[in-house]
Amino acid sequence: MKPIWLVYERSNVERNRFFIDRWFDAARRRGVGISLVMDDEIRCGIRENKPFIAHRDSLPLPMAAVMRLNRPLLTAHFEHTGIPCFNNAHVARICNDKRLTHQAVSGLAPMMETVFMNEMEKDPPFPYPFVLKSAQGCGGRQVYLVSGHETFRAALEAIRPDGALAQIKCDTPGRDVRVYVLGNRIRKVMLRFSSVDFRSNIGQGGSFSPYELTADERKMVQDIMALFDFGLAGIDFIFHRGRLVFNEIEDAVGTRMLYANGIDIVSEYLDLILDRLG
Repeated sequence: MKPIWLVYERSNVERNRFFIDRWFDAARRRGVGISLVMDDEIRCGIRENKPFIAHRDSLPLPMAAVMRLNRPLLTAHFEHTGIPCFNNAHVARICNDKRLTHQAVSGLAPMMETVFMNEMEKDPPFPYPFVLKSAQGCGGRQVYLVSGHETFRAALEAIRPDGALAQIKCDTPGRDVRVYVLGNRIRKVMLRFSSVDFRSNIGQGGSFSPYELTADERKMVQDIMALFDFGLAGIDFIFHRGRLVFNEIEDAVGTRMLYANGIDIVSEYLDLILDRLG
């Protein structure tokens, strides 16, 4: 049986070592081969008029690739060579760009007023304070609370060369809800909160507890899910005027909250992948 490739950027391996080790444990229990592969070890392109992928050390090509990085082009190239990816290229393209995500979800969920920006912008789109975030950022990184013109310019410079989103600040900063989606079902919902930061991400020092969706909130999540064929993802909401407001979708979603609640999500995810591969 061909192995599964677990694909990472080299710089992200050590801080994700716990998650990576869970993949090797789950694969061993199921008699499945798995290889940790860095994106800089992969060469891809066109050869004899056909797309190709090769590993620099000639590792055998996988039966599937678990893409734990923001490389939509690479994900699409795997699929062009016939190798299924989790998440797939459509999810990778849309959900790793917050602008495309907001385009796709608009009309299905309330969201903060948003302006798409580029690095050449000179004028703030909203009165201060407002939130400025990288279109490609994740995990609460490259998200800035802009309080004046100097911090506005500094935030744009920090985000460069990525595009950015400016958003009106919600009225309940430091609290959000993450909906973990596994395949076509809602697996777990967690409330994240912070008393020291407007961001509630666990990687930024936030805390968490389980959250129960209302019937209307669940319908909103299901409408968003219908846009995609997820493997594992996180759909995130913030609070504004007493209701959930769409924030973003995490493709390579973090899983610490799930393991802290006794859910071995990697084992469940691997079972889903093997089932889809038949």
